[in-house]
Amino acid sequence: MQEYKNNNEVAIIMLHEIYGINKFMEEICKEYQAAGFDVFCPSLLKQGSFLYEDSSEAYRHFVDEVGFDIYKEIELQIKQLKTSYKKVFVLGFSVGATIAWRCSENSLADGIICCYGSRIRDYLMFQPNCLTLVLFAEYDSFDVAEIIAQIKDKKNVEVFKLKAHHGFFDKYNRNYDEEQAQVASGLIKKYLQKYGM
Repeated sequence: MQEYKNNNEVAIIMLHEIYGINKFMEEICKEYQAAGFDVFCPSLLKQGSFLYEDSSEAYRHFVDEVGFDIYKEIELQIKQLKTSYKKVFVLGFSVGATIAWRCSENSLADGIICCYGSRIRDYLMFQPNCLTLVLFAEYDSFDVAEIIAQIKDKKNVEVFKLKAHHGFFDKYNRNYDEEQAQVASGLIKKYLQKYGM
């Protein structure tokens, strides 16, 4: 677990993509620390990070060695942090976003933010019990509009579709889209200002 602390009252658990804690994750953790949060970034892979060109291997490792049931470990971390922090949020990217979505069904976190969690579509039966912001990339490997239609009216859910490809937030990813990353950052900032600070 990497920690970026200023002894603030609000904590964010950052959940990485299949690649692990890479340069993108380190930079975004520092960005949120500078914005006034204590940031915790657990290594879901239990090993070093993967390169982007090894995406198939990284995905296989995640499915075979980690899996989405790891959300139970994140729930324990939320519970532990709640003893020390006024509020605890979870912000996940890709598989991390799907794990965050799974955590939303309990009421331990004060809020959940999901960035292009494409496997959320496998957990549509979930009803978030905390404020949940979902940001989808319009161009993904599934019918984004159909999934949005199924979750947009759920209680506690706010969902947006950004005109970008999966991975648009990560400036080291080939699908990086600076404009849409800024839009997403603005939506997250607004959400955290409203519910977090």
